[in-house]
Amino acid sequence: MNGGIKKRGGTSLVKAVAGAVRLIPFVVSHRDTYILVFKPNSIDVINSEGVRVTTIATTYSSIQIKELTYCQSRYNLWLAHGDKPLSWLRCSEDFTNWDFSSFIYSIPPLEEISNYPVVLNMSEEIKDVGKVTTLEAQAYETYLATKQYYVDDIVKSGTSYYKCLVDHINQPLSDPTYWALITVEEANVFSASSVGKFVFANGGIVRIDTYLSATRVEGEIIKKLTSTIEVVARAWQIKENIFTASLGYPRTVSYYQQRLVLGGTKKYPNYIWFSRTADFTNFLPTTEDGDSFTLAAASDSLTNVLHLSQSRGVVVHTGGAELLIKSTGALTPTSAEIQEHTSYGTIESIKPVKVGTELIFIQRGSRVRTLAYDYSVDGLVSNELSVLASHIIKDHGGLKDMVYAQDPDSIIWFTLGDGTLATLTLNREQSVTAWARHDVGGEVISLTTLPSTTGSDRVYLLVNRNGSLQIEEIKEELLLDTAKLVNVSHSTTCTVTDSLIGVLGDKVQAYFKDGNTVFEVPILSRAGNTLTISCDSSINQIYIGRAFTSAISLLPTDFQQIPGTTFPSLIKVDHITLALKDSIAPVVNGDRVETNTFDMNLMLPPQLYTGMKRIAMNGWTSFEEFEITIEQDRPLPLQIIACVLEQSVNDR
Repeated sequence: MNGGIKKRGGTSLVKAVAGAVRLIPFVVSHRDTYILVFKPNSIDVINSEGVRVTTIATTYSSIQIKELTYCQSRYNLWLAHGDKPLSWLRCSEDFTNWDFSSFIYSIPPLEEISNYPVVLNMSEEIKDVGKVTTLEAQAYETYLATKQYYVDDIVKSGTSYYKCLVDHINQPLSDPTYWALITVEEANVFSASSVGKFVFANGGIVRIDTYLSATRVEGEIIKKLTSTIEVVARAWQIKENIFTASLGYPRTVSYYQQRLVLGGTKKYPNYIWFSRTADFTNFLPTTEDGDSFTLAAASDSLTNVLHLSQSRGVVVHTGGAELLIKSTGALTPTSAEIQEHTSYGTIESIKPVKVGTELIFIQRGSRVRTLAYDYSVDGLVSNELSVLASHIIKDHGGLKDMVYAQDPDSIIWFTLGDGTLATLTLNREQSVTAWARHDVGGEVISLTTLPSTTGSDRVYLLVNRNGSLQIEEIKEELLLDTAKLVNVSHSTTCTVTDSLIGVLGDKVQAYFKDGNTVFEVPILSRAGNTLTISCDSSINQIYIGRAFTSAISLLPTDFQQIPGTTFPSLIKVDHITLALKDSIAPVVNGDRVETNTFDMNLMLPPQLYTGMKRIAMNGWTSFEEFEITIEQDRPLPLQIIACVLEQSVNDR
């Protein structure tokens, strides 16, 4: 065994949350942290101790909640889903007012509707930003048989309008190959639906605010006009919001260098939009350094944008590749560049997390991979972290969720497909990459982490326990799951009563803890919600909860040789030495190790033991049948700093 190992902490009930689907963190500072409990069509905002602050109405279904991506900047949390308009959750600086609404763009990303084949007139001498101008489209020309016409040209003949279908000259309006009869409404340049759209003309932009007639509108100038002379046909355009129900909405969102970054819609799955610097509502594209711009993920792999992260720029995770948007210096419309760095592809349902300087993402096929900068290639490279633990993922239904707890042990937590948990302790400084699996006795649906003022991150689970949904927190100091501190009643017998006892049934255990004194409390009998226990009359409170066993199985040692590895045919472990820290009575191959010492008063409760324990092991075994298992099946602490084997090989 390389490195130490510690029994995981138990869990404690934070709050029952019927109907909950997902947990998302809302973090403004280490002191101001909240959990957003997403339910169909609502969000419960609770603080880190489980106290509900408010409930907010939303429009997300259960399925859509699971597909949401999000990012946060101070008091704003953006929520993206490909079938819903971008939304945001905001709160006041004193956290007393909360609001959920669709995100309002001052200028959204725009898509061109048409180059209109008519002349456009503007109000004279009005061209500065903020001024209101009138736009008037001239009448369509009357059809002339001798004139050259181009696709989408519109002409008038009597009271009818015709649209050109094919470039031509001298073709009669009656020929359906070249002309299509259109309605007056189709011929109208403007309509009531034009309000909110944008006219690009004479080097400037006008937002249409008022509809006056089919040929006249009024609007505010949002980019200065270079002149107010009439604009010839096809030299001006009307553009509209690119995010609509028919075109799709962004499915992912991020925030980088004071720019809101949106990615991937139904019509434009490989596009990434950057807002104006320090104005995240403005997506007006220009060539000015601080203005908005748009890039497209281009690769010979699948390029649908699924997630956006940050690592030396904006990392674009697509279905088939990982790309990086960066620049030399500040990111601007003219300096931004996008390049493919690796081609593994990311799954849609799990948001990548940042661990130190690395991004951790889930490759298709539920492989856990890193994405980090490598100076030798001057780019991002990826390595698989799950290569030696693929059985954990495969045997338990794949991965459903992933979060990171930086302190105290740099652990990535995963929700597995069967509702159990897996952890990856990742510490590059100490060369630690260690996997473990955990069963908390219920189906884990979602999980999240929050920082704290003490430095240690807090891990929260959304757990389904026999049909009851509840939020539980993993705490290092607890030794049972759903642990609860209860009062002891002393009469002719010692008893404790609580509804949790009936829920846990035969899985219930009890222990007492006070400082360095920790011991299991024997349960004499159970009747409904009451336990009869054996304890001293001085004990007034004990912990009850669900029992769980922590176990580690050691691999047989090998003899590393270049270029291969040698295994013995027979092996005998004479002794193993455990370096224990603050532990009590572990079990090695079914035999309990006594941690009491001769200088301890055996009439007092056992004390936490720190030191070396040399344990005799007898019997030869084949390499294939080698087994050493170290367990803790009681509500007692276990931490092993090191394990040393003394062994004989091949009868020598």
